[in-house]
Amino acid sequence: MKVGWLMWIVAITACAVATSAVPLAGQDQQAGKGINTRHHHYKLVDLGTFGGPNSFLSGLTGPLNFRGVVTGCADSAIVDPNFSTQNPYFGGDPYIQIAYRWANDKRFKLRTLPGGTNACTQWINDSGQIVGASDIGVNDPFTGLQQIRAVLWDRDGRVHNLGTLGGNGSVAWAINSAGQVTGNALNDIPDDFSSNFGIVGATQTHAFLWQDGVMRDLGTLGGTDSGPYAINERGQVVGLSAVNSTVNETTGLPSIDPFFWDGRSMIDLGSLGGTYGLAVALNNRGQVIGNSSLAGDQTSHGFLWPSPDGKMIDLRTLGGSYTEPHAINDVGAVTGASFISGDTAFHAVLWTEGKVLDLGVVSGDLCAEGQAINSTGQIVGYSNHDSCLSEHAHGFLWENGELVDLNQLVTNSTSLTVVEGVFISDRGEIAGDALTPEGNHRGVLLIPCDGGHPNVQGCDYTDVDQNVSSQAADTTMFGSAETKTKESRRSFISRSVPGRTH
Repeated sequence: MKVGWLMWIVAITACAVATSAVPLAGQDQQAGKGINTRHHHYKLVDLGTFGGPNSFLSGLTGPLNFRGVVTGCADSAIVDPNFSTQNPYFGGDPYIQIAYRWANDKRFKLRTLPGGTNACTQWINDSGQIVGASDIGVNDPFTGLQQIRAVLWDRDGRVHNLGTLGGNGSVAWAINSAGQVTGNALNDIPDDFSSNFGIVGATQTHAFLWQDGVMRDLGTLGGTDSGPYAINERGQVVGLSAVNSTVNETTGLPSIDPFFWDGRSMIDLGSLGGTYGLAVALNNRGQVIGNSSLAGDQTSHGFLWPSPDGKMIDLRTLGGSYTEPHAINDVGAVTGASFISGDTAFHAVLWTEGKVLDLGVVSGDLCAEGQAINSTGQIVGYSNHDSCLSEHAHGFLWENGELVDLNQLVTNSTSLTVVEGVFISDRGEIAGDALTPEGNHRGVLLIPCDGGHPNVQGCDYTDVDQNVSSQAADTTMFGSAETKTKESRRSFISRSVPGRTH
């Protein structure tokens, strides 16, 4: 998927894990064994474009709700006349981008704010409310870029400007079922570091919580800037914040810690010894996952918070040097990726019940990464064939102890190749990214042909018999693997901010 934000100056991200007392679906299957497992077929729906080459779904956020409604943005056939000053939020795409809602085989355009040309979405809640950002047709006099505003599209498709904190930009990242929205907003105080917290600007950016027409500044941990990643159903928010204004030689940034906002105040989750960390996700129980650099900022580990004594737990890796988290479900199971021993490749992983399970890769591939997990423990993600840093090759589904190429499960005839499972709902519907034969991206929806989705035209309701060797390693206990520093780290962590893509 295309990058929607500037690359981080510090390419340090890591993974986290959590404990669970609830078995996952298929957890009794033995990892690493070739087993005969039945899977459902899926109907693949191309969400299309508005005449341009590409369409996109927001990575690692919430593009799909429980009702099967999808949101994303797609290219029109018109080149953006303001492309030279286009806001980086739109990812350097030369075409005008149109936000949309897809439901019941129909796609509906979502409006921009007055004066705007481009809009793109990030999250949809189960009520059908959608958040994201729109440009407004006015340049920021400090950066020369098009200004953007955080927006909410209500269930009737009307667009609402959520405002700023006095500066020239804002973006909404997530919304819960109560209509509480979190995002970044610029204020009017000059600042050099705001672009490292989720929005490009020349003034400070702070995480905000918006509700019932009021934007609340969540403040910082003592530094100048902060930015959120996610909000749960209890209105708790997680993200990252500067804790001071002293620039570190190792990162070129002030010290940055992950934060947890409990509804009253911003709590510093601390660090594992380094000067950079962030929280990337939380569940409705208030369990938080994220990453933190170790002393010296040359390596980073995942963490779980809170421990029984309220501290950050170092959860380390499967044997390699780095890990990266992406999602945690409400029973505390986490998916992401970890380098294997020797740092020669990274595999999709599941952390649960005090153990780390290597889910492997699609057969014949080199690297894989879990992107989302639902309440039943189904996991989706991507797998790469020739290089861990190459374009994604196969989307995958892990269930019942096996990792399988999603393309093997598609029942209807299509020219698309699914290259990533982006999100999976509790009903088993999958939002993903696919490629056309010409190499253009398409947002797609995969509808399971099962009892929960009867009478879907084009579905094959017979089971798929698969015999897949998941290439999984033995499980290890959290924190049992020793790690080492690598001077050269060509890894999956050297990418854009997790969750800041579409």
